[in-house]
Amino acid sequence: MATPERLSGNHDHPHRRRFLGLLCSAGVTGTLASLARAESPRETHPWRVGAAVAEIPTPLDVGLLMSSGRQLWEPFEGTRLPICARTVIVERGDERIALVALDLLGLAGEAVGGMDRFKQQVATAAGSIVRSDALILSSTHTHTSPESAALTDLYQTPAFKKWYEGLAASIGRSLHTAADALRPCRLATGSHLTSGLALNRRIRTTKGIRSVRQPIPPEELIGPEGPTDDLVRVAAFLDSENKPVAILVNFTAHPVLEMCIKQVSPDYPGELCLELERRHPGAVPLFFQGATGNINPPNVGRGAEDSRQFGRQLADAVDAALNNLTPAEGNRLEIGWRSIDLPRRDEPDQQEKKLLTTRIAAVNTGGAAMVFLPGEPFVEIALAIREASPFPFTAVVGYSEDYIGYIPTDRAFENGGYETNPGRWSRLGPGSEAIMRDEAIRLLGRFCQ
Repeated sequence: MATPERLSGNHDHPHRRRFLGLLCSAGVTGTLASLARAESPRETHPWRVGAAVAEIPTPLDVGLLMSSGRQLWEPFEGTRLPICARTVIVERGDERIALVALDLLGLAGEAVGGMDRFKQQVATAAGSIVRSDALILSSTHTHTSPESAALTDLYQTPAFKKWYEGLAASIGRSLHTAADALRPCRLATGSHLTSGLALNRRIRTTKGIRSVRQPIPPEELIGPEGPTDDLVRVAAFLDSENKPVAILVNFTAHPVLEMCIKQVSPDYPGELCLELERRHPGAVPLFFQGATGNINPPNVGRGAEDSRQFGRQLADAVDAALNNLTPAEGNRLEIGWRSIDLPRRDEPDQQEKKLLTTRIAAVNTGGAAMVFLPGEPFVEIALAIREASPFPFTAVVGYSEDYIGYIPTDRAFENGGYETNPGRWSRLGPGSEAIMRDEAIRLLGRFCQ
């Protein structure tokens, strides 16, 4: 067993006290790459940053998810907007980290021949300009993209296999373009509280949990099962002329405004990015979805105009954050990975596999942290991680790396409902919430040593 880690520096910092017990309660088995371990005197532009966008070609026969319960997909009928790979590369010294936001439902390792293998394909397509272990892939969870989460049998078709090989090439192209655009940058972060853009979709009634989309008689209504996360978090890399090179946005709401409409579309995350491109010429916006397992927008499946309106409203919130940025205090560049085992729900064909092994990641850039979680975490997990974080800015991102389905709270398992019903979309059992939350907090704590 590994020796329990200790925090270095000011142990009286109030944020550090919150997770000190977690750090000391177990050995650490994850890996950490410290890319710029020692802080040097304050530099005005300590990183070189490049960003780029590449379209992901999407044949119409590589279709969309129509029903996870029935494991049903159908071909697209057309393309409303192209889906994209949006990339930012951050470099300090000889090391670099790459973050990629994909307009995809999710990316299951099972669907792409294994996540490690796929990421190596991406790195090779990019000309090996970034190591695969310094590359993080995250999906926006748009439901009008190819069903790449292995919720149906689409991934077993020849058309899908050809598509995901092209996907690796598209991501590689965006990485290569971003690397060619590296320039000195500084980092500043901000946030803005929204209102009315998100709701907890699990509603408690006298007859159990119902979806917010279902009609509920007033006499049966109790109220939402849990909270929402209405905060938009923004991290902006600014060049020597104080112009944004990359705008990283983190918000929490299912992109289902165009769900089950058979047109390829990035939904509101894509509309947000297009609106920010119009408002900030030359900048590359990237949307990183939050822990939205139980969070919806107010409306579902009504179409493109809802996506456009939502994107504009979110862009207004991003601009409000950009107008009140706080400069990053440090100049470190660190990435950490941690392998975790989560309890698997008992299934007839999975009796020999009691645990599901997955991984989480975290990045520290000058005291601004991002945590990357797989699958569809419930919002309570992200709120707890952010509350315990030692960093003044922490963004928690879901749908990162391997898609593993919902990660509900233990309370949700007690109450029941769609997200906890056995199926390809819900493979984990009670106890997963605490493991994912605590391991993410420990991983953040390693950056404080």
